[in-house]
Amino acid sequence: MNLNVSIKKIVIISFLLVSIDFFTFATQQKPDFLIIENDTILLKSFPLEKLGFKLSPFNYGMYDYRSTDCWRGYQATWKVIGDKLFLIEIVKDDSTKAKLDIEDYFKANNYSLQIINGLVFADWYTADLEPYFRKYGKKKCLFSSYQPKKSKTKLKFEKGILIENKYRRKK
Repeated sequence: MNLNVSIKKIVIISFLLVSIDFFTFATQQKPDFLIIENDTILLKSFPLEKLGFKLSPFNYGMYDYRSTDCWRGYQATWKVIGDKLFLIEIVKDDSTKAKLDIEDYFKANNYSLQIINGLVFADWYTADLEPYFRKYGKKKCLFSSYQPKKSKTKLKFEKGILIENKYRRKK
């Protein structure tokens, strides 16, 4: 009886140690880009993923991703114009840097786009955009003069509309 209890404890402790190790050393994902005013910010939020599309933007064979540093298989560029969030482009995460035909991709996933002045309005996105504040690899995370205020909420969107902006330009 005591042997079973000891084995269970060993199994539980081993599982916990492996879990902690997995989360501690997980690969940092390549960021999306956000253009706001004249600045570009590296994002660790991925607005396109909120749609939960079944079809991947690009085909990488049986895995649908190129590497563990970009499970999405792409990097997207977003832009805030006025108070709206727009999807500007989606680029394949490989040496070709092929650009995706966004309209065709959304149609293939049975999603009706809202296009304003030739740009894809991110009307599905209701969440905060979270930037990298430290370094991403060897890149500086904020390519900008934007500095966060003390609040954890950075840029908050509701159905693609910017409802809270906790960024301010450094003077």
